[in-house]
Amino acid sequence: MLTRFPFALFALTDVSIETVDWVLEEARRGLGMDGWWWYLVATLDYHAAPQRKLDGTGQDGTPAPIDPSSSSPFVGKSLEDVARWLRGKPQSVDVDDRYFGVLDKQAEKSGKVAICRINDPKVEEEAAWCILNKADYSTLFLGGLDSDLDWEELVSLQKYTLEL
Repeated sequence: MLTRFPFALFALTDVSIETVDWVLEEARRGLGMDGWWWYLVATLDYHAAPQRKLDGTGQDGTPAPIDPSSSSPFVGKSLEDVARWLRGKPQSVDVDDRYFGVLDKQAEKSGKVAICRINDPKVEEEAAWCILNKADYSTLFLGGLDSDLDWEELVSLQKYTLEL
């Protein structure tokens, strides 16, 4: 299964607007494609999410700068909450179903994004697994994922636990 952008981006800790903007910009530049906004800053009710196109092409996520008065509705939430959000999204919402980004304390410290994948609740106890990546490399990483085998190999090498 190929990934498709945009990828949802969740701030699970208090992260400054400047950091979110920086991550969005760096991710945009990561593949040398200044025209694409790869992450969609997630809201509780999907109002900012693009609607799926009939031709199946991907769409832009959230452009920087974001509203300076905004805050994440996911602060204090868990990966289980994020997994519920992705599993519960309407079919018309055009965002990747399995892979997403998380901003935790590392985002402020080092500008890194936790790239996560939802796990099958029938098979695994954990809601998701994460790998830490630089913001600019995260889009190259996400854009290149096309099978579970790739993910399983990567996770075994560098599984990351969120700093909440």
